[in-house]
Amino acid sequence: MAKVGSSVRKAIEDWSSGDFDFAMLHACNAVDGTASKLHPKDGSNKRFTQTLRDNYAIVGPMAAPGIDLVNTRWPVNVPRPKAPGGQADFADVIYGIHRCSHGHGSELPDGFELLPDATRLDGVTRIHVEKGKVRLSDRVIFGLLAVAVLSSANADQRVPDGYFLTLGGTKLLINDWWGRAVDFLPLAATEPLPNVLLDFGDWMIDIK
Repeated sequence: MAKVGSSVRKAIEDWSSGDFDFAMLHACNAVDGTASKLHPKDGSNKRFTQTLRDNYAIVGPMAAPGIDLVNTRWPVNVPRPKAPGGQADFADVIYGIHRCSHGHGSELPDGFELLPDATRLDGVTRIHVEKGKVRLSDRVIFGLLAVAVLSSANADQRVPDGYFLTLGGTKLLINDWWGRAVDFLPLAATEPLPNVLLDFGDWMIDIK
């Protein structure tokens, strides 16, 4: 598996060229590489989704601001969801749809294409949901990268100078932020957000 730093670099480069699918592939690889360090005895599904769940306080502000990722369940069927209750949470959707599709060389299913938000000047983050489909913002790429960059397991990684993530109006130079999750959380707290539980009601009845 490529070094986490290489996956972070490639994700940013592919996103910059407009190739969201390859950017998402490399972002998932960055999480996978991180998860294999944190949970070396677990299978890929368990370690990947657990690593994201353990870092919802990072993923949320970066990828889905204002949404209660811990308790929201999405109206999407994925193989072997690991969230409590047997329905898919955010981590299950990322693994079951994006990571598995890109990782296996398959086309992303219709209705899951990423929405181009990260270059918007108004800071809007969109999510489009239909029964069985969820289109996330391309900001999810950077949410996944933040999990990898901020993990203490990757404190020794590097990318070319000048590569950065952003939180609100704050630019985070990646080489200054490797392994600094404990410093990110107070920064995120300076941008207060709601914590909205999304309830998809009858759409969840046939979702397993």
